[in-house]
Amino acid sequence: MDMRIDHYKVEEMRIFIEKIIVIFLSLFLLLSANLLSQETSVGLEEAIDIARSNYAGLKRDELSVERFRTLSKSGQPHQPAQIFISGEEFNTDGQLGIHSLNVQQNFYLPGASNARKNYYRSQSEVADKQLALTDRTLEWEVKKAYYQLLYIKEDKTLIEENEALYEEFMTIAEQRMKTGETGKIPLLAARTRLGKARLDKEHAKEKHQIALSLFNQWLNSTEPYDAAGELIVSEEDRIDTSRAGNPHMAIFEARKDLAGSMISLQESKLQPQLNTGARLQTVSGDFPFFGYQIGLNIPLFRKAYNTQIDAAKIRLKENQAAIDAKRQMLSRVISDLQYRLDHQGHVVEYLREDLFPLVKEQLEVNHKAYREGEIGYLEYLNSLEEDVELKRKYLEALYEYNLIRAELEYWTGN
Repeated sequence: MDMRIDHYKVEEMRIFIEKIIVIFLSLFLLLSANLLSQETSVGLEEAIDIARSNYAGLKRDELSVERFRTLSKSGQPHQPAQIFISGEEFNTDGQLGIHSLNVQQNFYLPGASNARKNYYRSQSEVADKQLALTDRTLEWEVKKAYYQLLYIKEDKTLIEENEALYEEFMTIAEQRMKTGETGKIPLLAARTRLGKARLDKEHAKEKHQIALSLFNQWLNSTEPYDAAGELIVSEEDRIDTSRAGNPHMAIFEARKDLAGSMISLQESKLQPQLNTGARLQTVSGDFPFFGYQIGLNIPLFRKAYNTQIDAAKIRLKENQAAIDAKRQMLSRVISDLQYRLDHQGHVVEYLREDLFPLVKEQLEVNHKAYREGEIGYLEYLNSLEEDVELKRKYLEALYEYNLIRAELEYWTGN
């Protein structure tokens, strides 16, 4: 009986130890999963570099540049060589006459080949400018996703701070109701505001997850990332709006050059081709004899060629008009963005330097006065809501400032 009891105790101890091990393993795996699921915080420049390394659009444009650079080495492709057998001055028995094995090849003159090379080089330049514009567009999109994530994170923090303020307000209201200083109405008002703050907090969590997902979609990495830092007003000088090196204008200029090279390419088709040939012959049964030919292929009917040249010249004018239109559009957009950026900078400065100190001081005074019963709950609640509203306006102004600056940098090529 004693041995059985000892056996049961040992068995119970073994089961207990196994449970402890399972619990510790579970906790370890859970902790590891939480650590692995945490995002690595990155700054804006690092985020842009990560997005560049993973963006398929850049790889596509890089291959396009490589393709046209390869073509620019080829020049004008020659027509296929003609290999054929011919006969002349022979009788029905085929014993007499001349029988030939012929090879014939036409060659373009150097001017036509150079025109084709220049055309491919111009296409390569267009592809290169498109690559730069794609890179600039990607940078802008990452900036927008980055600033949006920072804004939502800071807004989430602000909502949590508001929740704490309303919790404190409710605590004070409960204390004053217990002492008989006030009735139930202030407590109901506090509960209503607190309930709304908690609902806003849940919505903020959802928006944060959406913004985080969008940010990581642009980075397109297997490792999750979070945006580091906070929204600030840039301390850099005013953005240069001269548009020198602007990728939006550069691609239009490259297309104009391409249209100019198309004119030269169409004109090269009017140049004569060198016609050459060689023959290996039998003459009346005697072998071998040799023959040759050399001459020029000249286009006699030029109307169709001239039409193509005229169309290419019109295309050049069309591209120049497109450049002028783009320049006017950029001038309007950049002027508007610069005005909005300056205005938004003044708004941020006014809120931070002038209104913040006043509202903060007023809230501190009203907080003390409400605790001591010198003011009613409506006055204190009003000061709370003013503080919350001002912080939100400041955050929205900061967010708008950074978005406008990012767009201005995009259109100016900075």
